[in-house]
Amino acid sequence: MQVPKRHLPVVGLLGLVVIAAAGGGIYYYEYVSPPSTSCGVASHRLFFMTAIIFELGGFQITNGAYLNQSTPPVFNATAGPSLVSVKHQNYTAPSDHKTINAIVGDTITLYIYGVNSTDPRQFAGIAGHGFTISPSVNGQFGTGTIPLGKWYTVTFTVTQAGTYAYFCTIPCSNGHGQMTGSMVVSCG
Repeated sequence: MQVPKRHLPVVGLLGLVVIAAAGGGIYYYEYVSPPSTSCGVASHRLFFMTAIIFELGGFQITNGAYLNQSTPPVFNATAGPSLVSVKHQNYTAPSDHKTINAIVGDTITLYIYGVNSTDPRQFAGIAGHGFTISPSVNGQFGTGTIPLGKWYTVTFTVTQAGTYAYFCTIPCSNGHGQMTGSMVVSCG
């Protein structure tokens, strides 16, 4: 006949200690390796655009590039940006030609040419197209005017992910309210 052993409560307590230790280790591990907050490598992105009344296309991104140097291209309001001797890498603009894509930390430089249309739908006597981004990008961007027949440029850095709208602020035609585009800033 076998005598029952009385170690069952000790084994049960040891099991609870092992489970608690494992749970505590997992809990500790979560705080040793927090989730990544990196948004990738920021870059300086150049966007070349035109602004014309909405009925003829509105804002259109015609090209984009990554700037591979610390100084931006030489800019002249009549001639526009000069890419002579500028180290850059072209990339294809979005297929809708209205969306600016960026990641948090990017510096964005927009070069926008104000097309002076002879189309009768363009309101007579306008000085140009207005330009703003909403919500304001880090409080560093106000409203500018893109003169007709000239270039306009603005540079800013995005520090927060989200979707921003850019639009014309000077009534230029009956389609003025539709002269918009977007900037999508993601975290890498």
